[in-house]
Amino acid sequence: MGAEYLFNDFQIVRADRSPCPVCGHPTGDCTGEAQLEHKKIFGIGLFESVDNSQTYTVLEDIYTERQVTPLQSRKVIEYHKGQVIPLSTARQLGLID
Repeated sequence: MGAEYLFNDFQIVRADRSPCPVCGHPTGDCTGEAQLEHKKIFGIGLFESVDNSQTYTVLEDIYTERQVTPLQSRKVIEYHKGQVIPLSTARQLGLID
């Protein structure tokens, strides 16, 4: 059986009697005492392919200022409450870190 991948970036590792990739235990019988310090295992901003497939639901209307005439500008709704936008757009708007 070939290797399985999630989002083309994450290899799925099945439980077997090989060394644990997280704590390093030689038989995979993890004791809970990790030998490595973990900063981030899976989440937003870790892999580009995952970010491209994730979306964000806008929680409140987002307005932008648009120039109507040389002397006038108006606020218009750029994204409506409940609208689903790409994660990259939400990050650019400062809605997430």
